[in-house]
Amino acid sequence: MDVASVDFKEKLHENAVEDVKLDVSVAQDSRPLGRVTNPFLVFSLMVFGASTLLFGFDNNVVSPIAALEPFVQKFQGINPATGTYVFTARNQDLIFSVPLVGTIFGAWSASPIQLKFGRKWSIAGCYFVSVGGVFLQLFAKNLGMFVAGRFWNGLGYGCAMAISPLYLSEVVPAFMRGRAVASQNIFTIFSGVIATIVVNATSTIKGKKSYMIPLAVQCALPIILIPLTIVLPESPVWLVSQGRLEHARHSLRKLRGFSDEEVDKELEQIKRSELAEREIGKDAKFWELFNRQNLKRTLTASSLFSMNQVSGIILSTTYATIFLEEIGAGNPFHLTVAASCCQLAGAMIGPFIVDSAGRRPVALIGMTTLMVIDFIAGGLAFASKNHNSIAVGIAVLSFLFNVVWTASFYALSMLIPSEVATVRLRNHTMSYTVGWCQTTAVITTFAVPQITSAGAGNLGAKAYLVFGGCMICIIIFTFLMIPETKGLTFPQIDEMYEKGIPAWRWNSERANLKKVNEEEVLSKE
Repeated sequence: MDVASVDFKEKLHENAVEDVKLDVSVAQDSRPLGRVTNPFLVFSLMVFGASTLLFGFDNNVVSPIAALEPFVQKFQGINPATGTYVFTARNQDLIFSVPLVGTIFGAWSASPIQLKFGRKWSIAGCYFVSVGGVFLQLFAKNLGMFVAGRFWNGLGYGCAMAISPLYLSEVVPAFMRGRAVASQNIFTIFSGVIATIVVNATSTIKGKKSYMIPLAVQCALPIILIPLTIVLPESPVWLVSQGRLEHARHSLRKLRGFSDEEVDKELEQIKRSELAEREIGKDAKFWELFNRQNLKRTLTASSLFSMNQVSGIILSTTYATIFLEEIGAGNPFHLTVAASCCQLAGAMIGPFIVDSAGRRPVALIGMTTLMVIDFIAGGLAFASKNHNSIAVGIAVLSFLFNVVWTASFYALSMLIPSEVATVRLRNHTMSYTVGWCQTTAVITTFAVPQITSAGAGNLGAKAYLVFGGCMICIIIFTFLMIPETKGLTFPQIDEMYEKGIPAWRWNSERANLKKVNEEEVLSKE
């Protein structure tokens, strides 16, 4: 260990928190984009953001695969309730719900893994795990083996989902954080589009190749990402937390487009922030997330990621092909591709509007729109099944839902946890957030076939009314709990929470905070 690392671990500044608040608040946000970015930073963001390809492909490929006759014929046979090759509600639960448990364990394991091995090598390990899971699905002899493969794959991408937002938020300045974290949604949805296109292309093939080809493509994704990830720099924030200052400076130099002097200044800010957080949070434990001083931030961080499960999006993503086939709107495979493309459009809009319009307006306007769509689609479902135009109308509303949901709800689901968590508990917070999200996903994914399928509740598209009711509760929660974090640095966010400022007043208080900090900087000079 070098001398600088030893000095770093022994040195404690009594005024470290105050220094960070003053320096970071006026330094980073005002820099022109061209002075910060360089090709290697863009490359790093793209490769690490691409870690969500695993989740996006898996989440979207399974719905059309489960609607393929050769697949149903191999793993179940004819559905006794409908007399067709459609999975029963029970087997839908096995295929869609049970494997999500793997993502819960993967997310919970992310915190100790990344604390020990860092962001980069932990993600690379997730890819190796994912390859094994997809291989098991490819060569499954029965439904149990296929479900086990999905469970194993879930371990890998559940862990990756908890790690990638941290890396993306740590390698960019505060003013780019929203775009950096939200942009990974583009990769998630893009891989979903590719998944649906591949299955649509193979849907006319007779025999097992119709579903084995999409699974082979899924296996190729992590294999491609492994070497690309290995050449990336490690997160400077994580390296500083380990006392590896020279490595941190080397990484920061690769990721920045400005001078060595400015790199050293930013590294000093990271060091002082880490010193302050280390002194405050020695031996931080996972269960501190639920302490009185942290509970509000924990609930806020984990809320959107979990609540988006009950917005109604599951009908046009996870169960898209099966749902569209049941309402009879047209060719379900073609419509699934259209649904995925609508999600991609929303994902491309999201990173820009969350940074331009702000987190809170995007959340409230987006969620209100989703609630209206839920109630309209659910109301249309009471019309006679003989009216094909009604079914097409519901399908179109589900496509619109995808655009709005991905641009607002989903974009914020990945961003808010990386912003509102305290620095000393960020690893634990992301693990809990993704783990809790996948827990609610298991419940929702299990429940949907029970209320929509012909052999069970038989609600069909009427289930949108249930989700519309859930959205009313979500909007109220968002108004009370989700703050405006646009442009705020991590120390500034800490200060807002320490002062107990209500979420709906952050926008006005941030202006006062910036003015005070600038005056204090001038007085120091």
